[in-house]
Amino acid sequence: MEFSKIKELDSRNYMTVFNRQNLCFTHGKGCKLYDVAGKEYTDFVAGIAVNVLGHCHPALTEAIKAQADKFLHISNLYYGAEQSAMCEKLLDGTIFDRVFLCNSGAEANEGALKLIRKYYYNRGERRPKILSALQSFHGRTLATATLTGQSKYSAPYAPLPEGIVHIPYNDFEAFKAAVDDSVGAVFLETIQGESGVVPADYEYLVNVYAFCRSKGILLAVDEVQTGMGRTGKFFGFENYGIQPDIVTLAKGLAGGVPIGAVLARGEAADAFRPGDHGSTFGGNPLACAAASAVLDVVKDEAFLADVRKKGEHFKAGLAPLSKHNFVKDIRGTGLMVGLELAPELPGAQVVGKMASAGFLLNCAGRNTLRFVPPLIISEAEIDDMCGNLAELFAKTNI
Repeated sequence: MEFSKIKELDSRNYMTVFNRQNLCFTHGKGCKLYDVAGKEYTDFVAGIAVNVLGHCHPALTEAIKAQADKFLHISNLYYGAEQSAMCEKLLDGTIFDRVFLCNSGAEANEGALKLIRKYYYNRGERRPKILSALQSFHGRTLATATLTGQSKYSAPYAPLPEGIVHIPYNDFEAFKAAVDDSVGAVFLETIQGESGVVPADYEYLVNVYAFCRSKGILLAVDEVQTGMGRTGKFFGFENYGIQPDIVTLAKGLAGGVPIGAVLARGEAADAFRPGDHGSTFGGNPLACAAASAVLDVVKDEAFLADVRKKGEHFKAGLAPLSKHNFVKDIRGTGLMVGLELAPELPGAQVVGKMASAGFLLNCAGRNTLRFVPPLIISEAEIDDMCGNLAELFAKTNI
């Protein structure tokens, strides 16, 4: 189909919720994507941190094909070998006791909110307040948009669910001041991806964790972007040495097949009873077969060590760009890196020019270039992108 026809059909039929780039891809291989004209691009977006094994990874592709030859869906009315095996693999070696499977990060966070409320209901305690950080992002459902600390995602949909209070990120004193006897949980990201790749300060997150332990407050960590090895650890929270009660995963869990997960430990893991929560498609055989294949690769310590190594190489490659007055900061962990630009140089403009040069980038909040490539990206591909970005910046005058 001609690209013009694709755009015409999209314009006529699809609700206008996306500002799409003027690109359409036909196929991919490894860290490369190819558009309708046959042009090759190196992918530093990875479907927004989803394609952790790149495109058409042999193990993932074969797992999907093999499962498609059996069946795609049977529902959670019955036991499933694929689901049981994947959950065992996911939980193995972690601090968590149980998992619930759904279809997306928003659903995972929605499930975590319900789990928190059910935990206190079971205990006969009324602690309905949940603290969340300003500039956070947790999803697009009504509850998760409310949990998100950016009013632009929730204000048009008022009235909103009650009990969510937003506090400054990386401000421990503000956190302590917000805590009272009605607070049941704190919901945080280890790196705020959508607001511009802003990591939690080590002391902040460790102190929040310790305070929660001392007050009997549940700590939930949204690892939808930072999980699945993105930071060089399987979970981003492992970089801080903390042990949250609840964690959510999605995006990279099945390498591109929709799936989400709520992991919990201790009493929180047993809060749900039959009928309390559910999902028609959650944990279906296809998604679980795909996730099992991804976990086989990503949970390997040698693989994670390589992500850490490439992350340091990436930041070293970007470091010389700090000489430009319009480069405000370079930050991140592992292969989740942000380069913040001055307002005078719109990130969208840089994204467009880099696409013309054959590199797919993304711009997140605070006018920040967000790099979340496939975890299989090579140092040579990183160097190639950094070199092209350096050439672009050298020609930029603001």
